[in-house]
Amino acid sequence: MVAIQQNVPLKKYTTLQVGGPAGWFADITNEQELDQAVCYAQENKLPVFVIGGGSNVLVSDEGVDALVLKMSIADAVTRELDEEGVLVTAGAGMVFDALVSWTVAEGLWGLENLSHIPGSVGATPVQNVGAYGTEVKDVIDQVRVYNIEERKFEIFTAAECTFGYRDSFFKTAAGKRYIIVSVTYRLTTEPSPQITYRDLAERFADQEVSLADVRQAVIEIRSKKFPNWHEVGTAGSFFKNPIIAREKFEALHTRYPEMPHYEVDSATVKVPLGWILDKVLGLKGAGTDKVGQYQGQALVLINKGNATATEIAAHAQSVVTKVQQETGIDVEWEVTRVGFDT
Repeated sequence: MVAIQQNVPLKKYTTLQVGGPAGWFADITNEQELDQAVCYAQENKLPVFVIGGGSNVLVSDEGVDALVLKMSIADAVTRELDEEGVLVTAGAGMVFDALVSWTVAEGLWGLENLSHIPGSVGATPVQNVGAYGTEVKDVIDQVRVYNIEERKFEIFTAAECTFGYRDSFFKTAAGKRYIIVSVTYRLTTEPSPQITYRDLAERFADQEVSLADVRQAVIEIRSKKFPNWHEVGTAGSFFKNPIIAREKFEALHTRYPEMPHYEVDSATVKVPLGWILDKVLGLKGAGTDKVGQYQGQALVLINKGNATATEIAAHAQSVVTKVQQETGIDVEWEVTRVGFDT
């Protein structure tokens, strides 16, 4: 039977290194334990909250009055061939970068640009994780889930996940009744480097590159811009890069002609929030002795050692307010609040 614990501190389960206790807690290592834990929650009328690698959540200091399920299902990676490529399936609890490393070693293209991202496999479809010109929506084939309400396992196709920018069906109210158990990615043995992102394009200009080359380059680039999440409290990029109306962008571009931008469609433009925080607001490295923006990348918020969740939330909100006041852009958190009233 699955072991249910009470009042388990969540601080050690989040990369921001903050968070109060879970009212109830279970470490889930297989599908049978998952079903048993959900049954326990239903019998005791407890809400269920799922945590994976804890890299994209801010848990309140008061904790979570729910049954928190730590997804540790990390079955061995499986692969199979079909007429369109190689299907690779990994358990939700597997460390995502370990999977990326495995695919590179196996000569499989598709995930290499996502190297060195903290978190677990199960979080990748929820967040539609992306970096350096690649998003997991580009390679996800299907997602195996557990339906909490009906207590049964189901399959979601990529289309049914309704992916968006750092978004998916699993972030909606309806999507939260599903727990991701495993993810299947469609990869290829055919060399297909995605190196149009500026940092990669400059590094590999007119060169032939291998999978190992791309992974190593991404790791080196990220290591300069992001702190080591094993040593520093961080959730990686704390905010989403805003997608704004073209008219608003053109007005801002008149004020800040050096502002980088990326065309989304005829009506909208994506702007790099890190550039705004650094070049417009001067927030790179700014903050208090407890919480602030990382010196290497202003988009990254760090817990300098003893910050509370309340202090982190307040600092993040102050950043949102400053951006709105200066540029008129409404910034969204990429990080999910847990246990907060709003």
